[in-house]
Amino acid sequence: MLRQLLSITQTAERLRVRPDYVRELVAKKRLTFIHGEQCDAAEVEQLAKLMDKLRKNGIATLVEITAQEEKFDH
Repeated sequence: MLRQLLSITQTAERLRVRPDYVRELVAKKRLTFIHGEQCDAAEVEQLAKLMDKLRKNGIATLVEITAQEEKFDH
């Protein structure tokens, strides 16, 4: 079975985040790059569903604030 691969831009659009944040997700091992800077569409879809659920519950705001604080602490 062939994997469908998404570019960083496509992944960012599906997750509704910046492309740089996709790279952060890979660095934190929440996503995996395959064949350069491409992501498995099924893995992205699972993460997108989780992020959508968190956004609806208002938790994503806290997660984004924490991620921004970590970025500025370095």
